[in-house]
Amino acid sequence: MTSVKMSDIEWPAVVKLSQNDELLYLAHQRDWLELACLYQHHFTEEDQLLDSAGHRYRIRANPRTVHEDPVGELPQLLQQEQNLPLTDFIKWVQNHATALGQCCVAKLAFTTISQGMEIVRTLDE
Repeated sequence: MTSVKMSDIEWPAVVKLSQNDELLYLAHQRDWLELACLYQHHFTEEDQLLDSAGHRYRIRANPRTVHEDPVGELPQLLQQEQNLPLTDFIKWVQNHATALGQCCVAKLAFTTISQGMEIVRTLDE
């Protein structure tokens, strides 16, 4: 696992929180920075960010220490060796749709991670 630069991530992306079936859609890097600032002390070791290329990143929150500059506390994204299999992402999107109260989620299918990202975006509208 290596820490990544924001420029390595292919946007849009989604965050999958371990304790929740809903996915958090992030259209741009600024959406991640906003979420990271708001949620910085609440991430767990199982939380992940998935980018449009299928790259998985673990979200590692920094210890709860007080800093003068809150940006210094932002969680790190650590790229995983294995990309998320498309079948797993389909399940994530189906669970997300179910959590939002959508019907017929078993019919929700796509052939690329990017198509799945677009479905998540439209479900959130």
